[in-house]
Amino acid sequence: MYFTFFIGPAGSGKTTLTHALADWIQNASKEISVACVNLDPGVRWLPYDPDVDVRDYVDYDKIMADYNLGPNGALVAATDMIVTHLNEIRDEIRDTRADYVFVDTPGQIELFSFRVAGPRIAKGLGGKKSAICFLFDPVLASEPTGFISTLLLSSAVEYRFFLPHFNLLAKSDMLTEPKVDEIVEWSEDFYKLSEAIEEKTEGMEREKTLNMARVLNEMGNISSLIPVSSKAVLGLDNLYAELQRTFAGGEDFETED
Repeated sequence: MYFTFFIGPAGSGKTTLTHALADWIQNASKEISVACVNLDPGVRWLPYDPDVDVRDYVDYDKIMADYNLGPNGALVAATDMIVTHLNEIRDEIRDTRADYVFVDTPGQIELFSFRVAGPRIAKGLGGKKSAICFLFDPVLASEPTGFISTLLLSSAVEYRFFLPHFNLLAKSDMLTEPKVDEIVEWSEDFYKLSEAIEEKTEGMEREKTLNMARVLNEMGNISSLIPVSSKAVLGLDNLYAELQRTFAGGEDFETED
């Protein structure tokens, strides 16, 4: 049982990708089972029927009323409360006997990634048999400064969890093919990224962006982006291959008897 946590800014497409990748794998192989877990206590609607739903354990609306909290405060409290139900959630996930478990994290990235609860939940559910998929917003990543800003956020998440980490260019169908190729090239060729920064920025913005890019490059945080699109069903095979490589050494997943 291998866990993949989908993390990214609000609106980056975590929920639709969770659904799309699960469907794609199950259609590609009838021998591989996938369970989808919703960890967002405040979500009102999902495009998939979660196999495990945190809303069965944490009542966002009741928390808001009982503690006289606003929407954001209630989400913080509800997400932190997930930890108190971790054993029950873990047992319910294990009962699915799924080969892959895809975890759809809260829409607001800070609720899961930048509070104590997030890493504790990841460790408690999947432990070392886990990976992080971080979603890049395609519009923000289209400019070098936005690309570096998103890379900084991705790096912060990576250092919060210390798990295998994949950067995905989400909703890539929103961009032209040449633009997708350009962004992917920035992630693979530091010279091309530096060249784009020099061309499209100036003054202090250019200096700071170049310095930050150099630091990230030296630390090994600039890694190849995987373009994906839930809507157009693009790149899911490449993402699955990377997960297979990480979890099973590149071999086909072998189900347990």
